[in-house]
Amino acid sequence: MTRLRLGLELDGASRGRQVHEIVQGLARLPSMRGALIVAPDGFVIAAAAPAGVAVEPLAALAATLGRDLEVGASRLGRGAFQTAMFSADDGTMFLAATTIGFVVAMAEPQANLQTVRGGLADAVTMIEAAWVGTAAAGG
Repeated sequence: MTRLRLGLELDGASRGRQVHEIVQGLARLPSMRGALIVAPDGFVIAAAAPAGVAVEPLAALAATLGRDLEVGASRLGRGAFQTAMFSADDGTMFLAATTIGFVVAMAEPQANLQTVRGGLADAVTMIEAAWVGTAAAGG
């Protein structure tokens, strides 16, 4: 069983349900607008976003940025890209790399950045545990 700061307990759930619960937990953090998990090709794996947020274009942007960051980090010899932050007047978008793609967290301008970063790190850890754990078990 994995229990992290997102307040989720993931034990025995299908990977799909686990990923959905991870996104929901991340989106429930204080001052969060929403969260997504996106495959490297831009396919939306799971999303928790308010009405009016164009999820598919955001997923495409996140996948493009994530792939570019991975390539750029490799070219610079900086090791693997882990997390990036993009801020604007109306909020901040965080992007993190995982085994299955990218986690996107959308935060309000007044969000506590350390809380968001901690929640994002928890989400990545749980995704990795879900994928590695079920792969090791033959699932």
